[in-house]
Formats: sequence, structure tokens, C-alpha cells
Amino acid sequence: MSSSLSPTAAWPRAIRLAVGRRWVTVGAFALVAGTGFAKGGYFPESWGWPTLGAAWAAALAVLARERIALTRTAATAAALLAALTGWTALSVVWSIDVTQSVLEAERTAVYAAALLAALLWAGRRPERLVHGAWAAISVLCGWALLTRLVPDRFGVVDAISGYRLSEPIGYWNALGLLAGIGALLALGLAARAQSLAGRAFAGASLPPLLATLYFTFSRGAWLALAFGLLATFLLDRRRLQLGVVLLVVAPWTALALLRASTSPALTTRGAQLPAMAAQGHRLLLELAGLALVSALAAAAATPLESKLVLPARLRPHAALALLLAAALAAAILVARFGSPLTLARHGWHSFASSPPASGPNLNSRLFHLSGRGRTTQWRVAWHQAEAYPWLGSGAGTYEVYWNLHRPVAGRVQNVHNLYLETLADLGPFGLLLLATALALPLAGAVRSRGRPLAAAACGGYVAYLLHAAVDWDWEIASVTLAFLLCGAMLLSAPRRRGRLQRPSGRGVALAAALLLGATGVYTIATRIPLERLAAAARSGHWAAAERDTRRASALAPWSSEPWLALGEAALGAGRVGEARAAFRKAVAKSPTEWTAWYDLARASSGRERAHALARATRLNPLSPEVAAVRRRS
Repeated sequence: MSSSLSPTAAWPRAIRLAVGRRWVTVGAFALVAGTGFAKGGYFPESWGWPTLGAAWAAALAVLARERIALTRTAATAAALLAALTGWTALSVVWSIDVTQSVLEAERTAVYAAALLAALLWAGRRPERLVHGAWAAISVLCGWALLTRLVPDRFGVVDAISGYRLSEPIGYWNALGLLAGIGALLALGLAARAQSLAGRAFAGASLPPLLATLYFTFSRGAWLALAFGLLATFLLDRRRLQLGVVLLVVAPWTALALLRASTSPALTTRGAQLPAMAAQGHRLLLELAGLALVSALAAAAATPLESKLVLPARLRPHAALALLLAAALAAAILVARFGSPLTLARHGWHSFASSPPASGPNLNSRLFHLSGRGRTTQWRVAWHQAEAYPWLGSGAGTYEVYWNLHRPVAGRVQNVHNLYLETLADLGPFGLLLLATALALPLAGAVRSRGRPLAAAACGGYVAYLLHAAVDWDWEIASVTLAFLLCGAMLLSAPRRRGRLQRPSGRGVALAAALLLGATGVYTIATRIPLERLAAAARSGHWAAAERDTRRASALAPWSSEPWLALGEAALGAGRVGEARAAFRKAVAKSPTEWTAWYDLARASSGRERAHALARATRLNPLSPEVAAVRRRS
């Protein structure tokens, strides 16, 4: 073994112990919670530090750990996600928007580094990853609930969300999915945590988590939770015990949901602040009481664990009874609603149709299936895949194609379907890399099903996979990181199988960690001058703003972002000449970015204005902003 890559006994024992054990849970918690409070990790300024931190942890594992449990399946999954990052970066060669493609590569690097670090540190107790993810989700959802239940102190005004709970993630459907994943992990911990206190805390978290999910009014998140729960029970080897725990904690969560749904000031747009605060404070106290009872119920179910074992002679009869019950339920559904084909046809018609008119009460939103324009997005994405059949149009370029070919007005940046967007942006090879990387943990779930929390982790993993088919969860780093931590647990080697002991294996892992760490450093470095640029522009220091713009452009010569930021700041300050010069450089960097041409038109006159308006119109024919400028011309 190469001495340069060998774990060394020179590392102090205290350090080797500190970076193992509980710090794995702390690291998983920091990763999910940190990105969650940074607007969900959606914006580029929140990517550099998680990438660097995860890559540093991965490199430390290679250098400091004597034994690394890593199966071939886990190594393949990590390699595929790293390859997806590389393919995303390579797409700049043929991309129709280089700026967005580079940003997508930086975002994907967060996920590749996080999965690599999680796999290398999981060891023989990968449940620690789930512990950290559940704790982070509970904290994020607790903060979200405070913004609704204590609006007079923590309330957030967000006109875009339409009174649907979205903070601190920034997107209501993503927050709903995150709460659903947290609830599945909480159920697993309530049933299988090693300590009584762990089971009690997990049980206590269920009412707040599902109350958070309720206030997002996300139908997709509820469906994802249902399928995730089904996957949990299908994989779990001790379904009877898990079902009993679910039965003892479910009533208190159901009461929490009932009280949430019957608080009109908390579920109706336009409610007055005094009424919101009064009902919110009352519901907060009720949730605290229900959480306490749920904790006691989960703890009380623990002594029954050893008794909830079905005798072997009764198992065939129990299986037959379950099959008969399922057949009876299916027969009732068919008699009431029609055949599965009829149900599918009606469901698709409801999904593809426009949503019915609804009043200010958001409770009604949960009972219709309209996809709210998703099918239109999918058709445009499919046409994009047909137009660029081999390599795609470049990572992150769907918005450019949408603006060119959209049949309806309305801005869409990401397809509400991860898999279709990957096909359109990165071609069949990109989709193959993604699909294979995400499928491998499901194979690992079967191998790891004997682990106490494997079924719950699988449930959370399945919930994300399904929800990502109807939303843009991949772009919300906090949610995707929680999902990848569940996947890392499923991929981790059970017991002592799987080793990364060969020098070549450690060398590849270390090289990947260093490369991803360099990506994180680069991401941080490119954001610093942009932040300084914005601060200098706000304070009117234009010389400093221009200097930071040049520095940002030197670090990211492919990006139009520095010049757009400087131009918009200068235009807002009435410095039209400087704004016009900056926008000229922006359109030279990103000629397919309609906003750059639109801004240049606003800062120009005469032929240049006419030319810029023509280009903006060609790139975004249905833009109301461009139409308004044309009317004023």
C-alpha cells in the first residue's frame, strides 16, 4: 500500500475518534440544515461551502480511516454521480447558454461531494446519516411552523407563495416533500431507535412535521408520503411491530392535522394578523401537547417489541388474510370508481386540465389533481429533446428553449420533472448516468433491509424519486441532500462486508475529493466579488463596483452575471452610459439570454435600441416586459 495514501497511526487517537461516531451525525445535520436555512440551497452563493466541506470530509476519511466499508454498488453510485457532474460541466462545449451550464455543474458537484463523504464515513453504523438528516429536517420544519403559528414575531410575507408555507426553504412543494421525508424517518426512529429517548423524540416530531406538510398545501408531497410509507412497509421485515408503532402515534398526528385544518385564519389567504396570531398561538400549544403525548406513546410501545412476533405457523394465514383484504379493497374501489384503466384516464384528465376556481380557503386545494400547466412544460421539454436528440442543449438551458417556444405566457426556469429535464438538457447519456446512479440505492435497499432504519430510509428515498417526476426538487439542495443521505445509508455495506483498502481505490477516492474540493473553492471565489459588487453599487462606490465586476469576470469569463449585475445597478442609479456598456458585454457573453438584450434596450436608443428589442423579442416572443418596452418606443 502506498504510504502517501495509507491511514496513518500518527493521527492522534482523539482526532480519529472525534471525526467518527457522533460527528458523522453532526456533519449530516449541518449539511441539510445549513443549506436549508440558505434558501434551501437554491442559489449559487450557497453551493461552495457545502461542496468544500463535504470534499474535505471525504479526503479526511481516505487519509485518516483505517477501514472504509464501501461496496462495489456504493462505489459505482458515487462514481456515476461524479461522472454526471463531469458530463454536466462538459456540456458547456455545446450548450446554448454556457453561464447556466457551468452553474448546473457547480450545483451537481455539491451532491457528488456529499454522497462521496457520506459513503466514506458511514462505516458500520450508517444510521447516523439518517439521524442527522431527521434532526435537520425537524429543525427546518420547526422554524417553518413558527412563521405560521407565531406570525406576530416570526411571520414572513411572501406574495409568491400565496400563503402556502415555504420558509426557510423558499418553495412550498419542496418544504412539503422535506417534511414528508422527515416524517418517514421519524416513524422509523420511533420504531427502531436504540434508546428509549430516541424513540420518544422521534415520536414527538411527527405532529409538527406533518403539520408543516399540511400548511404547504402540497398535494404532490402527500402522494409522495403515501408511496414512501408503502415502500417502507414493503421493505420492512417486522411490519407488525412497525404497524403497531404507527397505530399508537397516528391518532395524535391526526388530531394535529384536524386542528390545523379547522383554524380558518391559518388556512385562508388575506386573514388579519390578530386572528392569525391568536389561532396560531393556540395551535402551537396544542401541537406541543400532542407532541408530548406522541412521544409517550412511542416510548410506551417499546416494551411490546419483543412480544410482537408472529409465530411461523400463522404467517401463511396472515399473508392470505392480507391478500384477501387487498382484493376486497380493490373490488370496492372498482365498484365505486371504475376499473384501473378508467381511474387512470380520469386522473390524467384531471391532472392535464386547468385547476378549478378556488376561493381564499386553501383547504380546497388539496382535493383536486390539476397539474397547473405541468403537461405544457413536459411537451416543450420533449420537443427540446427531439431538437437536440444526442447531447441535449446543455445543462440548465430549458428556460432558454421555453422562452423561445412556449405556447403560453409565464416564466418557467425548470421543468417540473427531473428525468425529462435531464434528457432535454443532457441527452440520453446524461439521463442514463442520472437514472443509474439513483437506481443503485434501491438495489442496496434489498441487501440492507435487515438494518433497523433501512426501510424508513428507503421510504424517504422513494418519496423523493416519485416527487421529482412532477417537480424541480433537484434544484433545492437541502431536500436533495437529505435524499442522498437516505441513499447513502441504503448503499452502505452491512456488517463488515466491503472494503476500500487497495491503494488504487483510495487514490481514486482522494483524487475525486480533491477535484470536488477545488470546485467548491472555485465556486466560493467566483461569488465573493459579486457580493462585493452588489455592496459597492448600493453604497454608490462605482469605481469599486467596476473593479469587482472585472475581478468576477476574470474568475468566470464564461459568465454574463457580473456585467448584468453592474448594468442593473447602474441603470437603477441613473448612470445610463455605464449601464449600456455593461449590458453590451453581458450580451456578448450570453447572446441567448433575453434579459440581457431587454436591459440593453432599456439603456439604449435609436438603432441599438431597436436591434436589442428585436433580439429580445426573438428570444422571448411572449414576454410582457419586452412588449411593454416596444409599446413605449
